[in-house]
Amino acid sequence: MAVALALAGACQCRRQEDAPSRPPPPAPPEAHPSRGVKVPLADGWSAGLGAEQSLTVGPAGRAVLRIDLRPGAAASKPDSTQLARLFAAGLDGGVAPVIAKKDQDGYSWVSFRLALGPPPGARDAGAAGEPALLGAKVLDDDLFLCATLPGASEAEVASAAKACEGISYSVGP
Repeated sequence: MAVALALAGACQCRRQEDAPSRPPPPAPPEAHPSRGVKVPLADGWSAGLGAEQSLTVGPAGRAVLRIDLRPGAAASKPDSTQLARLFAAGLDGGVAPVIAKKDQDGYSWVSFRLALGPPPGARDAGAAGEPALLGAKVLDDDLFLCATLPGASEAEVASAAKACEGISYSVGP
């Protein structure tokens, strides 16, 4: 703290003609401070603040879904095919056949059956593994990205899809 104050004081003491004349960088887009985010939760689920200011939701004691807000990024919303491609590109050995996908009214999601064990072409590839979901929701100019976390059950992934699709803003006082 003292170092920061000392540096701030040194910057303020600099003569005006010594200061570089650069325009200030553009401010990053901000989330709407007067609005809260509403997420419909399944019975027994709760929400909390996770790593990197993400919202995590799930049954008591564990997170099943991570939701990240990208203010001002609505134009970059991926469709379900792009979500599937991004997910597959991030896999390091394993298969993830698409189980279902949806693109409708500013919302896209894709669900997978993630199998890291059997190599491609194995007899039971795609039959084993755990479910996973990626979603993208646009509200106004903002983009919400949703992803289930490892260990989610089929029912939890279905609830996560409903939660992501139901994200909305509420106007605060």
